[in-house]
Amino acid sequence: MGRGGARVSWIIVEYSVLRPTAGRVGIAWSYAVVILETDRLILRDHEARDLDGYCRMEQDPDVRRYAGGRPRSRDEAERVFWERAMAPDRSVMGVWAADLKPDEIYVGRCGIYPEMQGDREIPGEGVLSFYIDSAYWGRGIATEAGRACVAFGFQDLGLSRIVATVQNGNDASARVLEKLGFRLEWTEAGKNRTFLHFELRRPASSDQPSILAR
Repeated sequence: MGRGGARVSWIIVEYSVLRPTAGRVGIAWSYAVVILETDRLILRDHEARDLDGYCRMEQDPDVRRYAGGRPRSRDEAERVFWERAMAPDRSVMGVWAADLKPDEIYVGRCGIYPEMQGDREIPGEGVLSFYIDSAYWGRGIATEAGRACVAFGFQDLGLSRIVATVQNGNDASARVLEKLGFRLEWTEAGKNRTFLHFELRRPASSDQPSILAR
């Protein structure tokens, strides 16, 4: 699918795993594996081989400046990787590893996860998230990955609204969102930090490329 020169395609593979339980033969868990592909990127589930790349980003002060505020130690980064990135998830929504083709270099992560209200998911809404290795900034990778996730959210998941939040001062991420068609919805002023809340509404036609092809 063409999106401003970037081909976006995806595949959802569904399968079940039978897990034994005490006193029973077992229970079946259904999983969905999502793979998104653009001209330069493959977005996929995290794997153990991504550990070093993931930790490198978590330890990078530039990456963490607007995502947590401080770099993590290697031990902290590894714990987060195994507990979050590698956590089993049966949803078709998630934050996926981003590989740069053709050598499948791990350059960050991007995805859409459910928008929450308290402990409940808001139907038809998702949150766009992207983190790119600082060594690959300035190459349009965040925009390309975000465009793929937005297209997937609207066209395949049928979302009606996608939101995103950036810390004030993170001008590069704000520009990415603007390129994708997001508009500033409201500003949240905190004691130490201020956050900008953006939103993007589903086009009248999910095949309409006007806000996705910029």
